[in-house]
Amino acid sequence: MITEDKAYDILALDQSATPEEILARYQALKDQYKKIKEETEDLKTQLAYQLKTIELDDVFIYFRTCQKI
Repeated sequence: MITEDKAYDILALDQSATPEEILARYQALKDQYKKIKEETEDLKTQLAYQLKTIELDDVFIYFRTCQKI
C-alpha cells in the first residue's frame, strides 16, 4: 500500500513539492524507466523496470485520489 511518505520517497521529492513538481517528476521517471526497459535486452532488468513503472503509476493514483495533483 502506498502511503504519503512512501509516495514522496519514490519520487525523491520532499513533502513541500508543488503539484507541478510532482507531475514533472512523475513524467521524468516514467520516461526514464520506459527508455531503460526498451533499451535493455536483459529480461530481469525489463521486469524490474516494469515493476518500477507500476509502482510509479500507483503513486500517481495515490496523489490523484488525495487531490494533491
